[in-house]
Amino acid sequence: MILNQGLRPKVSHILLDYAEWVCVRYWSSRRESWPRMIPQASSVSKVFGTQALERYRSDLTLLEATERNDDSNNAFFWLLKQSSAALLNSYARKNYPYSAWEVKTLLIQALVSEEAAALQAQRFSLANEACT
Repeated sequence: MILNQGLRPKVSHILLDYAEWVCVRYWSSRRESWPRMIPQASSVSKVFGTQALERYRSDLTLLEATERNDDSNNAFFWLLKQSSAALLNSYARKNYPYSAWEVKTLLIQALVSEEAAALQAQRFSLANEACT
């Protein structure tokens, strides 16, 4: 993510780097069993709450969210992709820095603006990169 002088993220310049891509792609590749608490077919709104319906399709699944790669310049989809990986990591990785509850809460709080979404996505991205 590139920050301008005002420290506000430039959403149009969000680029996925290799480490971030590896962790998110790891979950979408299904190389490891998904945590039982979250079936792959679970809808984003069921997992993250009905407030997610304001930004995401009602039938969008968590698996689809991790597989998406067509919206790298959209802060809300980048947030969803990183939040989905973060949620899976929170259940599967003992030392992951966020609990499942924190991931869900932080995603909902970040839906208020593109800037908030991009900043939270970047934070999750850093935590997700560390899981590789």
